[in-house]
This record gives sequence, C-alpha cells and structure tokens, in this order.
Amino acid sequence: MGISEEILQKRKSLNLSQRELAARWNIPQSTIRRIKVGIVIPNSQRLQKIATELDMETPKNTSTNRWEGLEILCFWSDELVAHVKVNDNKAKAQRFTFHPVKQIFYDDEMDVFKLSTILETRCWQRDCRNIDNYLKKLDIPYYDPLAIVKKTHGVSYNDFLWFRFNGENLTWKDVAPRRFRNV
Repeated sequence: MGISEEILQKRKSLNLSQRELAARWNIPQSTIRRIKVGIVIPNSQRLQKIATELDMETPKNTSTNRWEGLEILCFWSDELVAHVKVNDNKAKAQRFTFHPVKQIFYDDEMDVFKLSTILETRCWQRDCRNIDNYLKKLDIPYYDPLAIVKKTHGVSYNDFLWFRFNGENLTWKDVAPRRFRNV
C-alpha cells in the first residue's frame, strides 16, 4: 500500500474530513485531495508531520510515488512527438515536433500537477453525465487522469494523439479507434 492510501485510511479511521486535516496541517484542502489521488507525494518533513498528526509510523521509503520514474511517449499516429520523464515530482518533456496540432506539451519542464492537468485534457470531463459508468468499466475507483490515460492511452475519437507508458509495446494500430485503423 502506498503512502497516499495509508494516509487516506488513517484519516477515515479517525473520522477526519479533508477540511479538518488541511486546517491541522495548515495547507489547502486541494493539496489533501492531490495527496489522496497520488498527484502529490509529501516531502519527508511533511510526511513526518503527517505521521505525527495521524499517530502513524513514519514512512521509511517514499518511493511509492506513482509518478516517480514514469515515462510517457506521446505519439501522433505512429510518429513520436514527445518523450516525458518524471523524476522528483518534476516532468521533463523532450519534444520532437512543434507542430501545434501534434503537440500537447508546451513546456520543457513542469510539476506533476501540471502534467496531470495536461493528461486530463485526454479524459472525459469530470462532470460528464456517464462518468461513473466509464470509470467503473475501467475499474478506476475515482476520477484520476493518470489512471484513466494509462487505461485509455489518451485516445480520442477525433485525432491521432495517444500515449504509451513504461513497458508497453503498442502501436497506433493497437489503440486506434476503429474508424482510424486503416488510415
């Protein structure tokens, strides 16, 4: 279990709301949500404070950060257009084209929150009428852009942009919507 899940379970067992926890830690409630979904992993000082506040054992290893070491290859059909590497909650993008239609990354470096926001552009809208059904079909418990894009590869019905993650060996033909498979 990752540190985010441990914090969430402990918060729930103590019947603390996100708002109460944010007030205790003197941080925005939105940061609590980001920790909950794994967008943000607290630094070691913050982890020590969290552990003390929640009467938890201080985590020895925070490498459970789901962003750490993540590599994303961004393609336009079968053309590699960007390579993104995440290290220490920072994402560095190497762009191979600057074509405005083919490129989704406009900064060479960003934090994982901004990366998550970019990935969210390749997901259904949060307030979509059928979002709960879509998430259930993907076996994703809550709206999480990284989890959604890992399952859908960020494929959209109206363009050729898609993502491939560490360890995958996919091509456009493998992920393309039916109407694009022979294009």
